[in-house]
Amino acid sequence: MANPKHIAFILDGNGRWAARRGLPRNMGHREGVKAIEKTLLALCELQIPYASFFAFSTDNWKRSKEEVDGLFSLAEEYFEKGIDFFNEHNIKVQIFGDRSAFSPKLQTIMQNVCEKTAQNTGLNAGFCLNYGGREDIVQAVNKLIESGEKIVTKQLISANLYSKDYPDPDFVIRTSGEQRISNFMLWQMSYAELYFPKVLWPDFDKKHLIKSLKVFSKRKRRFGGY
Repeated sequence: MANPKHIAFILDGNGRWAARRGLPRNMGHREGVKAIEKTLLALCELQIPYASFFAFSTDNWKRSKEEVDGLFSLAEEYFEKGIDFFNEHNIKVQIFGDRSAFSPKLQTIMQNVCEKTAQNTGLNAGFCLNYGGREDIVQAVNKLIESGEKIVTKQLISANLYSKDYPDPDFVIRTSGEQRISNFMLWQMSYAELYFPKVLWPDFDKKHLIKSLKVFSKRKRRFGGY
């Protein structure tokens, strides 16, 4: 089987990675960002055209203020400083989720990184921030209601999701061994292959990606058929 066209990653295990080392949780998130960069480079090398990263869920607001503030500070730093990295490697960045809950500064930084990488033609990298699968479907339906649509179809919903410019994921990888999808791309992953490696996200690298792709290559996708 050919490589997947779109891999969706659920980045799980940053907190446990830090706890096992006696470090603050936000140190795990910082190492998790490094794992994103390593994975982006590997995806570029392997010529995977689309990837999405579930980095902050609509449910993650339940975490401590210290951890949430640290995550947003890290996001500001990463997207502000990362423009050169993305452009150097021809990566086009998009942000999926409700940005309105973020600070004006972070919203501006997110808009800037999307605009300054918009002409890149290599890997399409979608970062899911303040994202939830149920919320994504609801906002898509609300857009259709506001536009005056009388009959909602599957095609119309797909065309109004945050990830409307991406094909549905073929392959979903959730690290840390937890076997849940946690409200991620519920509409889009209807026929995706799921894989739950035990490696914690900060330790995920090219060799883990290649191992994952070998697992995918052995799957037989039926799409409801025999």
